[in-house]
Amino acid sequence: MKLTRFLAIALTLVIIALAAVSCNSEDTQTNKVSDATEESDKATQGRQDATENSDIKESTEAPKATEKEEEQNGSDDGSSIGELDSEKLTLFKDGVYNAYIIRSESADDTAKRAYGEMRSTVKNKVGTMAKAATDFDKALADCPAVLIGKTDFAESKEVYDTLKSGEAAARFINGKYVIVYTSTQGADVVMKKVCELIEQVEGTDIIIDSSWNIDVSFAQTIGYTDEQLKYYIEVPEYNGRAFDQFAVDLGQNSMMHIAEHTNEEEYSKYIAQLFAEGFESYATNVIGDNQYFTFTTEAQIVTAMYLDAFKETRVIVDNRAEFDPPEHPKDYDMVEPSEPSLTVTGIGATGWPGGMGYVYKLADGTFFIIDGGIDSSNSDNVNSAEWLMGTLEELADDPDNIIISGWLITHIHVDHLGAFVDMAKSSKYTDKITVETVIYNQPTDLEMRKAGIPERIPWMQAALDVWQPKNLIKAHPGQVYYFYDLTVTVLASQDVIVPDSDSSHNNLSIVTMVNFGGLDALYLGDAEVLMNRALEKLYGEELDCDILQLAHHGYNGTGADAVYEIASPSIVFWPVNTAHYKGIVKNVAFNQRFFEPGITNHVAGETNMTIKDLVGWVPEERWTPKLS
Repeated sequence: MKLTRFLAIALTLVIIALAAVSCNSEDTQTNKVSDATEESDKATQGRQDATENSDIKESTEAPKATEKEEEQNGSDDGSSIGELDSEKLTLFKDGVYNAYIIRSESADDTAKRAYGEMRSTVKNKVGTMAKAATDFDKALADCPAVLIGKTDFAESKEVYDTLKSGEAAARFINGKYVIVYTSTQGADVVMKKVCELIEQVEGTDIIIDSSWNIDVSFAQTIGYTDEQLKYYIEVPEYNGRAFDQFAVDLGQNSMMHIAEHTNEEEYSKYIAQLFAEGFESYATNVIGDNQYFTFTTEAQIVTAMYLDAFKETRVIVDNRAEFDPPEHPKDYDMVEPSEPSLTVTGIGATGWPGGMGYVYKLADGTFFIIDGGIDSSNSDNVNSAEWLMGTLEELADDPDNIIISGWLITHIHVDHLGAFVDMAKSSKYTDKITVETVIYNQPTDLEMRKAGIPERIPWMQAALDVWQPKNLIKAHPGQVYYFYDLTVTVLASQDVIVPDSDSSHNNLSIVTMVNFGGLDALYLGDAEVLMNRALEKLYGEELDCDILQLAHHGYNGTGADAVYEIASPSIVFWPVNTAHYKGIVKNVAFNQRFFEPGITNHVAGETNMTIKDLVGWVPEERWTPKLS
């Protein structure tokens, strides 16, 4: 009898508990998700805080409150979450949160960063951390919330589907505030605007309605000012159809559209359309089966390239306030001729396995440099800045007035741009050197963080702020640069690789063909499998050259075999020190066998090598690979 009565009471309690379930009572389960998400986001935010640039840091470095601290600060257990209101979203009122901030359970790094920024901004405003959750808990779909990125909830999809390439938006819809974007840059712009609205709220009550709606255009995404917008021309759709994916972020306010499964005829029609829309032709080029057009307006630089092997048209939009188009070929004022030369800079007895620097002295006495060497902080016993300076002073007609007419940085790795960055830090270099043109193509800040090298994000910009080059060029395939008696043709950069990515950034190297002294030199930077396969497919016999810089210091595993066979050089440059060439640390044995006796191999080693008679130096007989 007692047992029966006990079971009846227990059953009644269970029924009462189940009956209490609603959007509000679901918070018990939600809080479990929230707690796990909170801890995950604390760790994520901690890592992000160490890697964000200064303006993002300011809004994301607020210390995270513990659960106990949040209770003391007025955060509750979720009982205050209200019903959906079609007129407004009450995020925070009278000291408590009335809605969640939600991201997708499978959010990418951009969404996580935007989510962290939103929560930190709100906390800085009201003094307590917002309720955290992900769309993993489907019960939250009927609760008031701020939705960040592409969540599984219907409102996120509804707003996202209205966006075109490069756009972003924050809109109040169905009682929720939805923040979505189509690129990392778009996310940054829309989040900045949202956070400004939060900061402008009087008091601490945050109530969101349709007046908080924000629409970010493609032009705004890539940083056009109001003045530039007067001259901005929107890039049209591809022959009446949308591009196959949203614009790809290339960093430094540059974006790329991609049209897949196309052909030369469709590309030609699109070029005609660009002419008709008011874009002015600036330069054209054809390399193999690939075609390149550069257009300009007062506000932008548009590079449209047809890559035949990929059957793709790629259209890149650069902000002209950020970059200059390459100079047209021109008739140079003849000067007293200086003796031209090519110097392969040594990398010393450094413990670092490799380093890369090539110095061309032009017939007008100026210099063209590729990379330059490792930065001093990563080398025990060599300073590439001092080494490069000594090389320039030795070669210069006037050691106190050294003019670098062009400086190409293949990619943002310490053993390539180190000297460029280090020299900008000291007047003993900058007082004697003038840099007229810098050529580079740095990936996005997000890509730099993903590669684990966030400290390098500001390196290039900090150095550029010092050097103040007359021309700053973001290198794109098909571009040609003219420097007196030297010509540089860009074959590839990250533009032919993304949206595929490479965590080491080696595959994002700028690949060029340099013509100097009647000879062609192919510089592969640190290209690895992804890039080398693309080069083989895109260019074939166009890769034929007299001089070849081996990919990634000549190490194994670059997948460059086919490129080497096509290139069939007479001279091979190994940007590696002697010890590593002999295989102490890095295995270069395969490439050593590949370039069998009969070809001239030059290892950067411990000293410079300067060649003044290039034509006489290069053997007439071309190397032909004999693979076993």
